[in-house]
Amino acid sequence: MSRAALPLALAAVAALAIPAATSAAHRQSFTLYAKPKRIQFVNRADDRDRGNKTNPFGGDVLPTPPSANSGKKGARAGDNAVMTLTLYIDRKLTRPAGSAFFTCTFNFAQEATCDADFELRRGTVLAMGPARLDGSQILLAVTGGTRRHVGARGQVSSTTSRTLKNTQVLHFTLL
Repeated sequence: MSRAALPLALAAVAALAIPAATSAAHRQSFTLYAKPKRIQFVNRADDRDRGNKTNPFGGDVLPTPPSANSGKKGARAGDNAVMTLTLYIDRKLTRPAGSAFFTCTFNFAQEATCDADFELRRGTVLAMGPARLDGSQILLAVTGGTRRHVGARGQVSSTTSRTLKNTQVLHFTLL
């Protein structure tokens, strides 16, 4: 490599290294604890009955998947769950961090599509994605936010605490 090309090569290496260092420096992980404040379930059974009698799509529509509405108790396709949670920084639930609002619409096979707004002191984090609301882990994609979290990307996982009754552990990984 010639002496004249060396500064250009170093500049190229530096240009590639700076974005990598910047993104690693902005990566943020934190854990919050959530207690339910209010939960509302919206049963759409009356809408299903109306749809069975007056189907605006005609007779050509595909049949409902066999596992969609199995007759078991619980949510069915089209039902909604709306939850408000109080968020805490500490495991003892003594230091409030904000609030969360989840809206989930159930689809087939007892799964749901959820939107979540996490109202934190330094801004809002928005997340969405598919979820099974059966007590297993929920993993949502972080799709944006406000103030400190503008342009946030990453994920938030929600698991049931093994030691705290009626408490969810939320782990955020933001890029």
